[in-house]
Amino acid sequence: MKNIFLLFISAIALLSINSCTKGGKLETVNGPVYNISGASSGLQMVPVDTSSATGNLDGWYDEQLNVLTFTLGWTNLWTGNSKDAITGIGFYSPASAGSNGTLTHIINFSNTNVSGKVNLALAGSLQLSEPQRSDLYAGKCYYVLFTTNYPNGIIRGQLSAIRSH
Repeated sequence: MKNIFLLFISAIALLSINSCTKGGKLETVNGPVYNISGASSGLQMVPVDTSSATGNLDGWYDEQLNVLTFTLGWTNLWTGNSKDAITGIGFYSPASAGSNGTLTHIINFSNTNVSGKVNLALAGSLQLSEPQRSDLYAGKCYYVLFTTNYPNGIIRGQLSAIRSH
């Protein structure tokens, strides 16, 4: 409950110091902002999973606020009559593609859709430490989507960070 409250307060703070631009893109008043993205699949898992599941994470990281806001989308997490449920997303670092890192953050959520999207954030007590921030900028962070049938992850995506201003 405390994490939800901190996430809510962080979101309010974020919205209160941001303004809309012509394109509807949120920008901070001061400080660097990075576009964050990462396509995911079972083929990026270590060891590799050959499922047809894929995903995508798109968002931005505000360095001044230390808030990562993103949309996570997924498709074909399970097929046919099989049933599964998403249990959360984990963030790992430091690790390049093809190697495993250490779990640094986990956001628990539940979803039973085989394909879908959700908006989430790392904020409040889930903020990035200085080493994690450096790993993010260097492309040494990745995310894993967990399900009931795949508690160690079904898809993985390496994250890239590109400074937008």
